[in-house]
Amino acid sequence: MRTQPWGLSKDDFREVIRRLRFRYRKWDVRAGGRCLVLPESLVLTVEEHRRVVATVERFSGLLARVERRLANSREALEGLGIPRESIELLLREPADGPLQLARYDLFPSTDGRWWVSEFNEDAPGGFNEAVGVPELLGGRAPGGRFLGDLRGALQEAFRASRRVAFIHATGYAEDLQHMLVVQDWLAQAGIDGVLCSPAHLEWRWGRPSFLGKSVDHALRFYPGEWFRWLPNRDTWARALPHLPMMNPLRRLIRQSKRLFIDWGGGDGWTDDDRRWVRDHAPLSEPYRPDQLDRWVAERPRWVLKEAFGRMGDSVVLGAMVGEAEWTRALTEAAKRPGDFLMQERFEVAPIGFEEGPMYPALGAYVVNGRFAGYYSRVAAQPITTHEAYHVATLVEDT
Repeated sequence: MRTQPWGLSKDDFREVIRRLRFRYRKWDVRAGGRCLVLPESLVLTVEEHRRVVATVERFSGLLARVERRLANSREALEGLGIPRESIELLLREPADGPLQLARYDLFPSTDGRWWVSEFNEDAPGGFNEAVGVPELLGGRAPGGRFLGDLRGALQEAFRASRRVAFIHATGYAEDLQHMLVVQDWLAQAGIDGVLCSPAHLEWRWGRPSFLGKSVDHALRFYPGEWFRWLPNRDTWARALPHLPMMNPLRRLIRQSKRLFIDWGGGDGWTDDDRRWVRDHAPLSEPYRPDQLDRWVAERPRWVLKEAFGRMGDSVVLGAMVGEAEWTRALTEAAKRPGDFLMQERFEVAPIGFEEGPMYPALGAYVVNGRFAGYYSRVAAQPITTHEAYHVATLVEDT
């Protein structure tokens, strides 16, 4: 993997950003006074690309098996940190629906492996840049081609639907921009849509409806653990058996970081599966208050994570903080130990950009189990937050 500048003039780059904002609705292209789109690309070899596709598709298949095994066990669901109210709704869903939209972030390490430390199966973002940048650059850039078709994959997934509900947290503009982009894509395929909050769900004439419009399917871009606060949970309980949803609440099983503690057990796993997971997923342990002294002593080795933290907002790397801050974080987690886990840190390999060395997260979309495109980011520190840069991902020409 290497990097390659786009080779655009400053005026041409500004025009790309302007169109990304207005044509692809990427309103939050700046943060902290910086443009968060780099005019550079990560360039993969053809073999690296094949390795990425094989990795994310294998993970998707393994996770589907884990989900089927755990979906009807209240004890297992509680152990993953899923709120009790969400569990009650999850158990109402029909088994094993086909609609999936996920993104898995692969971190290249200093030992040559690619690690996955969580699975974005609940409300993965990045649609604007993932499709907008390749299209604005004409499908290729210096160094190679853009591969994957997220737009086409979503159009195909909903082709049997007349109207789709785009369920999102309506108080967040960044969530709205994602739903507007997908609404545009499905409209191009002749599929109607309704933008809505999950609080807008009603049961009318034996069908689920949102804002007075009946729907055939839904795309959930609303965190599943937030369902506990909805005023219409009873309506959701009634409608869920009749509402095919891309990313049903069962995806909380895959989204929970506590899944990493012991997700290779049960029937259907081969020794090769278990070895493969150990080579790609870091060692993880349940958070136990009686182990606090050990984790303080081994601070550089560990990462503290909340089961459903997002955008790095509840991730603390022991190697990046002092002992006092580390101890405070561990002590705070002890108030809710079932919501946290400890994960062994791996060394992310930096890669050189024009602004200096940065740490990549190579993101790959999976739609219904198949690779559907890239959305990668880089950061000045080995942790990916909302302030990370988007960087286009290319595959070298053969």
